[in-house]
Amino acid sequence: MKKIILEIYALAVCFFSVACFMLIFGLLLWDGIELSAPEFTLNSYDYECHQSDEAYKYCKETDHKYARKDAPETFPVGQELTKTRVQSYEKVIKSERRQALQSSVQKLIILLIGGFIFVIHWRLAKSARSHSV
Repeated sequence: MKKIILEIYALAVCFFSVACFMLIFGLLLWDGIELSAPEFTLNSYDYECHQSDEAYKYCKETDHKYARKDAPETFPVGQELTKTRVQSYEKVIKSERRQALQSSVQKLIILLIGGFIFVIHWRLAKSARSHSV
């Protein structure tokens, strides 16, 4: 009886591990898209703010986290504004890729640990089965 309970426990852990693997693989796929096409996965606010000089200026003026109480930021005009917006967009894209890379590494670590747990419990289930038959 103990061997059957042990086998059920080990198979339940394996089942849960497989469910987690499916979820993590889906999230890893999203990270892959984020790495290869960060413009697609960029949040709507940042994307919209960098589509034109006017949108960029409006976002910076209305965003409270950029507002400075002591000295309001003066925005460049013309080509200088465009250059500033493009540089900001490049930084946002670089940040998006870095975040995707960090997330991928975290998920790979989880997969490694999950794989280890799966293998141990799969062997445990096989061992319990062979001893109970």
